[in-house]
Amino acid sequence: MAYFWAKTTIDGKPGISVYDHMLDVGCVARYLAEMSPEILAHFHLLATEVGSLVALHDIGKISPGFQLKCEVWLEENGLLKIARNGCWDNEMESDHGKVSHSAVQKFLARKGFAGRTAKFLSAILGAHHGRLNSPNDRGYMPRRGIVETSSGIDWDAERLKNAEQIWEYFGGCKPGLELDDETPALWWLAGLTTVADWIGSNERFFPPEDRDGLKDITGLAQKALSDLGFQKTKLVSDLSFHDLFHDAKRPENRWTPNEMQEKTLSVVNGPGVYVVEAPMGMGKTEAALWAAYQLLVAGKANGIYFALPTQATSNRIHLRMNEFLGRIAPAAQGSRLIHGNSWLMDKESSLTISATDADEKRDDDARIGVTWFSSSKRALIAPFGVGTVDQALLGVVAAKHFFVRHFALAGKVVILDEVHSYDLYTGTL
Repeated sequence: MAYFWAKTTIDGKPGISVYDHMLDVGCVARYLAEMSPEILAHFHLLATEVGSLVALHDIGKISPGFQLKCEVWLEENGLLKIARNGCWDNEMESDHGKVSHSAVQKFLARKGFAGRTAKFLSAILGAHHGRLNSPNDRGYMPRRGIVETSSGIDWDAERLKNAEQIWEYFGGCKPGLELDDETPALWWLAGLTTVADWIGSNERFFPPEDRDGLKDITGLAQKALSDLGFQKTKLVSDLSFHDLFHDAKRPENRWTPNEMQEKTLSVVNGPGVYVVEAPMGMGKTEAALWAAYQLLVAGKANGIYFALPTQATSNRIHLRMNEFLGRIAPAAQGSRLIHGNSWLMDKESSLTISATDADEKRDDDARIGVTWFSSSKRALIAPFGVGTVDQALLGVVAAKHFFVRHFALAGKVVILDEVHSYDLYTGTL
């Protein structure tokens, strides 16, 4: 199979190949999906199917508009003069996400997928850099070319060849899968694709050296996720209301739930939208956390995001949340705090990648991933987070990478506190 680069080295030479990079990201995606069996069951997906689809995200890098970005690769393949004479930089599509969108839609149609499903799946896989391009029933085509003949390379055939090998490696996906723009699974998959790409692009986890002799890609993926803190939280079961909320300095004082708290627990027993309304001081926070705990131990939720209207209230709940987590999950590293000034209070957690000078020199997925994981935004991805409500609401506006927030919050209990104080803009969202 012909060699096409996906990542360059620090000195600008061709690094890891497109095929190898897609394998890395597909493996990360498969194991990320396996960590949420309840979500897979709800969406009628298999982890191997997730890996098969997500791995295709960078197939568009097998295109003249992308490959010309590495001059060394052009020289090694005798294409430097051809690229210049053919004006590849002006005539060929440089956005590989758009090429992926087009190529994946054709490939899925070839595999028997319904046109509607192929249309939307290809759009979200091509959008892994954060921006969606409009789906097209007739097949998406970028404005600039994705195929040229002067090089002697059959670009369509090379993309198809790599896609077929990826499909075979992960086991493919059933063509009966139905996903459209009204299916939550679509946005979950879009966010998972981006996060998996960020992780799979980091050379500390997936070094480009000795790829020919590398056999245990799955081991690298599992270690990367473990190092980043993507793992099931071990919960203490059978805790009573007193166990969860008593004053540690006065354990002899028994805490018993009031009528509102007991009713909340009896009603909040599965996915849904619930409103708890009561006067101040009645213990609505405890009611919400008690119900959340029951959902967690029952396997109906995989984390909590506690959203509040202001930084000050977020800071206060953050401290209470950490005390709560210390009782239900002693091995957890507490909740993450997310707002503009969270760095004043927050401590480092395992779900962090520290930026290096080499990362800052990169203008690719690795640098973007480092920026996300080294910022307070990782609080959304962490199992337990506290912050301002706008961080969650960015998932319903046309913000870049909005679907990453869908993935981050999927399967969690999201608690919106003090909703009476939201302004018109926030309340509308």
